[in-house]
Amino acid sequence: MEVIDEKFKIDWTYNSNAIEGNTLTLQETAFFLQHGLTSKGKTLKEYLEAQNHAEAIDLLKEIIKEERPISEALIKELHALLLKGINYVWVGPKDNRVKKDITPGKYKNQPNHVITMNGKIHKYCDPLKVPEEMEKLVRLINNSDLHPVELAALAHYRFVAIHPFDDGNGRLARLLMNLILMKNGYLPVVIKNELREEYYRALMKADEGNTEDFINLIAKDTENSLQIVVNVINEEYKN
Repeated sequence: MEVIDEKFKIDWTYNSNAIEGNTLTLQETAFFLQHGLTSKGKTLKEYLEAQNHAEAIDLLKEIIKEERPISEALIKELHALLLKGINYVWVGPKDNRVKKDITPGKYKNQPNHVITMNGKIHKYCDPLKVPEEMEKLVRLINNSDLHPVELAALAHYRFVAIHPFDDGNGRLARLLMNLILMKNGYLPVVIKNELREEYYRALMKADEGNTEDFINLIAKDTENSLQIVVNVINEEYKN
């Protein structure tokens, strides 16, 4: 149903961007994607992120329809679309931000890291090792006998651990995860912005070698997606 596709596109776009700091509300995201309406006080970059993410979801559907295999080239194509028109990112502490140029669709050539919830510096994969690690990830995705939900969750985690690009890694990890799910007949999952701390904690545990919590989190979200469909159908029948 078109109404279900629209519901997922808006919810997924809003939540995935909000997790990364985009300040558009769910309503603002919906109004922009459906009617092109913008709000005062919001940046062009935030609207570009919403538009690009929605277009990336459309591209996932084309990929599935055309039965295109997941490859490094495809991942770079998705990244280029996700960051279309965005050629910089602000890095560093909040009180001393530095503008860094980025090239959408190209792997990073400088190290990147994040300050975790417990205040520690977590370093991602060395830029020189990114091609090798991404090759391993794509091989895992295309040759694994794991259950699709487990594979999707592990692919998401591995992608985040590599952090192959200068920006957009979290959003792209969630797109990649959902591409795997959708290719296997599952609905996409929407990781809610209000539950991002639980999401981050599960990723931190995975960094310590325990992926069970993260896999269970994604499995629970697949059930939530089914409930979204049920709710939409029930609402349609009421009308």
